[in-house]
Amino acid sequence: MDRCIKKDKVVRLQQAIIPDYRMGLFLLLRQKWGTRFQVFAGGADFGGSPVSTPRAWNHFERVQNIYLLGDCFLWQVGCVRKLIDADVAILNGNMRILSNLWIQLRRKWLGRRTILWGHAEGRSGLATSLRGVYLFFCDGFIAYTESQAKMLRARHPSLKVWVAANSCVSAADCMPVEAAHDEVDSILYVGRLVEKKKVRLLLEGYIRAQQDSLLAEHIRLVFVGAGAERQHLETLAEEAGVADKVNFAGHVSGIAELRAYYQRAICSVSPGYVGLSATQSFSFGVPMLVARDEFHSPEIETCKEGFNAEFFESNDPQSLAEHLQRMAATTEASLSRRKKVSAWTASHYSFEAMQDGVVNAVEGG
Repeated sequence: MDRCIKKDKVVRLQQAIIPDYRMGLFLLLRQKWGTRFQVFAGGADFGGSPVSTPRAWNHFERVQNIYLLGDCFLWQVGCVRKLIDADVAILNGNMRILSNLWIQLRRKWLGRRTILWGHAEGRSGLATSLRGVYLFFCDGFIAYTESQAKMLRARHPSLKVWVAANSCVSAADCMPVEAAHDEVDSILYVGRLVEKKKVRLLLEGYIRAQQDSLLAEHIRLVFVGAGAERQHLETLAEEAGVADKVNFAGHVSGIAELRAYYQRAICSVSPGYVGLSATQSFSFGVPMLVARDEFHSPEIETCKEGFNAEFFESNDPQSLAEHLQRMAATTEASLSRRKKVSAWTASHYSFEAMQDGVVNAVEGG
């Protein structure tokens, strides 16, 4: 059977939500395949956060997310029949989306091509074991990283696997933010201010670095993002006497606005598990300080020690403080690498690179 997509074939993609950082990829695929490429998603993810970007509905179709047993499982209303009928369906690989399992079973019975996309491993041994059964009903899997793809091929030799490295930037936006040494004066965090991101640990490490004179007094800590932890952070900074050195920018999504923050950054920091903020930081050429032992997202594969990243001991504010000192001491060297880091990111982790992985899966099946 010819698996390549023909001019009249329809590709339909399902997601729980369409976050703002995914729009660049989806719009590139729409440019390539036109209206034959359709995306279906709901408004809010498991737990109610994150949510779909409002601009998604100018281009793609909104469906109803119905969460079951609290938010343990999801059934989507308004897209099941359309996804069953698609020539090629790309489904979120999260096994908690029960409507996708029904779609897979129906498409398997009808002999239609189904590709799963997402994380290759669950967060538990049971989930990893069950995934083998789940994968039986698909025709291939799009993984986020080369290491995940390698693992899947080893466990499931007959499964076709492609890689679409997770990205949040276009190649055009991968431009180094040039700055003189005396213009670089901040430690930067970009992301949600929530407990599981361990933002308090970052502030505690910064406080120690200031109190022990590991950082120059003029070096600020800047939080870009919003969330419930902000009030706690503000209180902690006030109590430690560093409130005048800790800035809260709130949510910022525009590339031009973000560029200004990264331009002045000695480094960005991921005090908890690393995510897409790593790719974003590297797109500007700015190195990241990362917690060593966390259940990281796939973007940990972008973090190359000695090139664009350094690692501190997880949950250890003293280790974090000492590594902040090291990052500040090597500012000149990191500034000289910004152009190289940015170019490497554009080549490997841009929307365009991610698009190639999806296109290969659909057209090269």
